[in-house]
Amino acid sequence: MTPRDFSMDTLLRACASQHAQREATVDGEQRLTYAELERRVERMVGWLLAKGIGPGDRVAMLLTDGAPYLTILLACGRIGAIAVLLNWRLAPGEIAWIAGNAEPALTFTNPRFADLLAKAEAGEVVEVDENHDRQGAFEDIVGRDCGAVRMPDLAPDRPLYMMYTSGTTGKPKGCLQAGSAVASSALGFCVRRGFTPDERLLSINPLFHVVGMQQVAAMLACGGTSIFAGRDDDNAAVLDLVHRERCTTTSAFPTICFPWIEMEPIRDGVMPLTNYTGGAGMGRPQMYEFIERDWGARVVGGYGQTEVCGFATFIDYPDMLDHPRSIGWPMPHVEMKILDPEGNALPPGEEGEICLRGPSVMLGYWRNDEATEASLGHGWLRTGDLGKMDELGLGYLLGREKELIKTGGENVYPAEVDAVFAEMPEVADAGCAGVPDKKWGEAVKAFVVLRPGESLTRDEITKRFKGKIAGYKRPRYVEFVEQLPRDPIGKLLRRELSARPVTPDQAA
Repeated sequence: MTPRDFSMDTLLRACASQHAQREATVDGEQRLTYAELERRVERMVGWLLAKGIGPGDRVAMLLTDGAPYLTILLACGRIGAIAVLLNWRLAPGEIAWIAGNAEPALTFTNPRFADLLAKAEAGEVVEVDENHDRQGAFEDIVGRDCGAVRMPDLAPDRPLYMMYTSGTTGKPKGCLQAGSAVASSALGFCVRRGFTPDERLLSINPLFHVVGMQQVAAMLACGGTSIFAGRDDDNAAVLDLVHRERCTTTSAFPTICFPWIEMEPIRDGVMPLTNYTGGAGMGRPQMYEFIERDWGARVVGGYGQTEVCGFATFIDYPDMLDHPRSIGWPMPHVEMKILDPEGNALPPGEEGEICLRGPSVMLGYWRNDEATEASLGHGWLRTGDLGKMDELGLGYLLGREKELIKTGGENVYPAEVDAVFAEMPEVADAGCAGVPDKKWGEAVKAFVVLRPGESLTRDEITKRFKGKIAGYKRPRYVEFVEQLPRDPIGKLLRRELSARPVTPDQAA
């Protein structure tokens, strides 16, 4: 057996054998054991093969998270089809472009997303009822025994899914990940977190995003249970789900968990959530203090990318306090170095590009050889993120290469500026971006969200920055806003901030 002979399917078959009667998924009122999930996957395989779907064919999924999503994904992996994971937050025109690029033969979708497919050439469309209607097409497929099927011959490094990147520098790119890469990432995650079959994951991140996918894959790797929060659930409903299902772990941006503080998160002296994964490096570690202290949960941060199947580094909360803004050490399955533009490794303390390699790195970008060569041509995944490493092997994220602010010939990393705001008790959230400046080429502009009842002037902000970082790094403009634009897992969309107009009254 070669390393790439194992896959997500390997993990499912192991769970179906060792943990047959353990719950694999909780999706609303539906509960499936691993034996039941395996049976449904096998029936979906038979149906797909009968449809003529085989190795390399694309099967698109425009679905809310749940057992059907996981079933279709695993079935695609078993026959070598490529699952195209569509983001239901996109506009119809964006969905249409991706469908045109991927050319799916089939698309599974929830009725609520019918309008999103209006402009798309998506092949045959199969509706999936979110309430698991026994009369629906999906339940009919997985409820019918197809009998013996002839399985196709499969390449060991076959793609499992195609996850489209956000397209910050142009059209989205279809990131191809092998099933072996997803399985490697899941196993590394389990090792780092110390997961056991008793884990019960609150799955709150969408599965079309790599963080959500890595979490659910990790449950397959350890034999745990994935508990899917409904797309329409509010914070109170999600907190109730945590207690009702005794969830032990989650990965969620703080905007999900912080409202729980006012909702009696500790019930009967218990907070079942014992593991919490948040971001690291660009956040404020003290924001996680109440999770560790008041909830008794273990907080872990990290850094990763779609191209490496999720988290590539991890750092525990005590290390966050000892090494502010560090993204931690590489995961067991990942090697990390800081390289210069020519691909030479840089010594500790020197700034360059964060580069990764290991079994979870992508195969490449779909139908985009130029982008694939640019990312993988040196034998490493070139992340496009600027960073450094210290003598302990800890990594530090300085920002996206394309988000670097160049003012008066000096480089300003947005993370440095954000970190100063993180120390201000009046500030609930803040982020900065480069904006055009006639004198300096670019200037730093900060966008600040104040806590309810708090006030802070631009002059006061300027005074707080003195002595913290160099003068050229301080914000030249400050705009107070109600919220910052972020993606589904909370990553700040700085390109949107840079595009906002600068007015004289914002000068600091």
